[in-house]
Amino acid sequence: MITRDLLRSIRNELPMKLTIVRLGRHGPITKQTDGYFRFQCPGCGELRATVNPRNNLAHCFSCGQNYNNIDLLMIQGYDFVPAVEILQHWLRQYQEDRDSANS
Repeated sequence: MITRDLLRSIRNELPMKLTIVRLGRHGPITKQTDGYFRFQCPGCGELRATVNPRNNLAHCFSCGQNYNNIDLLMIQGYDFVPAVEILQHWLRQYQEDRDSANS
C-alpha cells in the first residue's frame, strides 16, 4: 500500500544521488561542484538541475523545473506504482546499509 509517509520518505530520505547512481547508464549525466550535486535536466538538457541538500529535491536553474526521486523514474518510463515500488526497495536497502554502518 502506498501511503503519504512512504511517498514522503522516498522523496526526502532516499538520496537523489543514490537514485541516479542506481539508474546507471539510463540516468542523467551528473557532477559534484561547489558542494552541490547537479545533473542534466531531463526537461531542457542543461547540467543545471541542482539537488537541495536540506530537502533532497532538485531544481533546474535553466528551465525552472523541479524533480524528486519519483519524477526521475517516471521520466525513465516507469508508471507511478512500479516507480514507487522500486524506490521503496532502494530506500530499504539504503536504510539497512546506513543502520549497519552506524552499528
